Amino acid sequence: MRTAPRYIPHYTLEDYARWEGDWELIDGVAISMGPSPFGPHQRVISRLSFQIQSQIREHECPCEVYTNLDWIIGDDTVIRPDLMVICGDQPEKHLQRPPELVVEVLSDSTRGRDLTAKRTLCRENDVPHYLIIDPAEKTIEHVTAAGSDHPPLDTTLHLTLATANCTMTIDPQSLFD
Repeated sequence: MRTAPRYIPHYTLEDYARWEGDWELIDGVAISMGPSPFGPHQRVISRLSFQIQSQIREHECPCEVYTNLDWIIGDDTVIRPDLMVICGDQPEKHLQRPPELVVEVLSDSTRGRDLTAKRTLCRENDVPHYLIIDPAEKTIEHVTAAGSDHPPLDTTLHLTLATANCTMTIDPQSLFD
């Protein structure tokens, strides 16, 4: 019995620009983004965004917080992190360089992608800080070029945004109910 060759499409940024709806594109593979996340996910993002934005203003850092902005990594890779901090020149459209901080809040539909593909993309693209927050387990994983750690929830997380010469702290306990 003869088997037909398997066709696996490989999409590009040009294809991505024409699509309707919410998508990510990782190594040419189109990934449909599900419906909006549930309350606990959104509360964590909102609280974290407020913490970071407050410190950016207080320390007069040349940075901005973005939620759900496309980061174009290459001709066949576009991701939309839950939150990014971008320092220096701010994008007019989509981000086309690595941000200082990428945050993904895990949900059932994104867990696998956030823990594998996006972690790898952040490391390969020299993102200084990648935070993986699990609202169900109430944990934070901090991934850097040197590796990753799981700071205890009663410990303040200190992040240095090197390109902006700014330091900020994140209070993990305040993120969760």
